[in-house]
Amino acid sequence: MQSIDPILNPTVFIGAFEWREPVTTLTDFMVALVAIYAFYRLQSYRGKKAANFKLYKYYFLCFAIGMTSAAWFGHGLQAYVGPRMKIVGWVMSASGLFCLALASLQEIGARLQPVVARTIRTWLTLQYALVVLMMISPVYSSFAVTQINSTLMLILFILPMQAYHFRVDRSRGSQRIVGAILYGIVPGLIYTNQVSLHRWFNYHDISHVLMTVFMGLMFWGVWTLVREAAAGSVEKGDGRAVEVA
Repeated sequence: MQSIDPILNPTVFIGAFEWREPVTTLTDFMVALVAIYAFYRLQSYRGKKAANFKLYKYYFLCFAIGMTSAAWFGHGLQAYVGPRMKIVGWVMSASGLFCLALASLQEIGARLQPVVARTIRTWLTLQYALVVLMMISPVYSSFAVTQINSTLMLILFILPMQAYHFRVDRSRGSQRIVGAILYGIVPGLIYTNQVSLHRWFNYHDISHVLMTVFMGLMFWGVWTLVREAAAGSVEKGDGRAVEVA
């Protein structure tokens, strides 16, 4: 059975096995593989850990599960699973961003008024709960919910918190995460505008390849934060050091 949308990868048959959107499946899974590698490196880490270490680790774990699900349930195995299975990837993506947002809040929490930190945490929790409810709802469930939530979490919450951490503590890790998020706008634009080269390398495939780089940049930033915490300090702009854990 061929794809209905002419820009999607044609279906491939391996004997009786029907593989939908094979290139899209593999490029989506590439993102998952980078997330799996990042989780493995963090899971294997035995050095000094900041309080938010587990949240960063769970960010990559959630995306490893979510992107694997998106690759196979959302694309490759659609002939065998229902479209509702896409919700697994959507929910895991939202869960990963929630962990990343909480980890980012902990980077700057000590510098905020307690009421401000509690307000941000409460808002993040309510947004996460609402998004998950919408994702599992037969009425509101759609990939658009995932896109909107990702934009809000990354641009309105995670980016400002990491940028603030970089500004006040000169954290190289936060600087790299900010750069990764800004770079992440590019695959989003590719996907939204459906920029395609060919049905065998369409906007899904291009954005997935760019997202693979994004996930690698995010790991670079998080790994730098982990090493900063292990050192016990990050360099300030005046050359002095400030405790980060």
